[in-house]
Amino acid sequence: MPRDHLVRGIFPEAGLRAMFVRVGDTARMARMLHGLAPTAAHLFAEGLCGGLLVAALQKDRARINLQLECDGPLRGLFVDAAPAGQVRGYVRAPAIHFPGDPVQGARAALGGSGYLSVIRDQGQGNFYRGSVQLQALSLAGDLRRYFAESEQVDTALDLQVLPRGDEPLGDVAGLLLQRLPGGDAEAVAAVRARVEEGAFARALAGSGSAQEALRLVVGEGFEVLADTEVAYVCGCSQERARAAITVLGRDGVSELLADERKAVVACEFCRAQYLVEEAELRQILSRLSEAGE
Repeated sequence: MPRDHLVRGIFPEAGLRAMFVRVGDTARMARMLHGLAPTAAHLFAEGLCGGLLVAALQKDRARINLQLECDGPLRGLFVDAAPAGQVRGYVRAPAIHFPGDPVQGARAALGGSGYLSVIRDQGQGNFYRGSVQLQALSLAGDLRRYFAESEQVDTALDLQVLPRGDEPLGDVAGLLLQRLPGGDAEAVAAVRARVEEGAFARALAGSGSAQEALRLVVGEGFEVLADTEVAYVCGCSQERARAAITVLGRDGVSELLADERKAVVACEFCRAQYLVEEAELRQILSRLSEAGE
């Protein structure tokens, strides 16, 4: 199967920038890591794609968070992605599955309302958050609305999860196209129309390469600027586990010492578990007491 990667480039004659991402291996690994049922795995695969596409638009190395909250049984998902291709995340209700058509199952899992947010780290503790209400009740559809309403950028976007034989996450890929200043607005509109007609899914069913998919959906003239490997990477550590316990404050740490005499911190992103022994808890409590926290 084609490798997981993130491709950035431009169509210079039309004044467009384009992103292509493939996350099939990553999505299948995440399904096993989080124990995801088929519908939850389908939506999380789309989320990994969407998060990486948005992260690829960043001019610096700042990470982005893609957060979906809904009133359906899935409840929501969270994706943390970096422009260099690192991604991680979790689903709030991993056991959700609706048999039958995966797209209809995904809609049922989302319910009837909610919101989609993009959170950008702007440095120095400053964050930008843009949100839209869920209306399309599909991650691709509501991401398109996000760019139209919150960013006000002319955008064509599609996310596809395609089966290969008995594997429902056979190919997972996303496409994003935006008009640069002075670019061809009609070209973006034409790509949006082709995407709605299923052109991206058909392109993936063919050769499946990034360049070939972009040629079939957008046209000739794509120039690659960067081709980056995608990987599921988590930055959790023993130090961060101790920091999480510190957030409990003196009362919370005192309760842990009285009741358990240890703490086990589980990472939501990678399921790793960190044991904080009694001696470390007492050190944390001592520092909190000295700081008056």
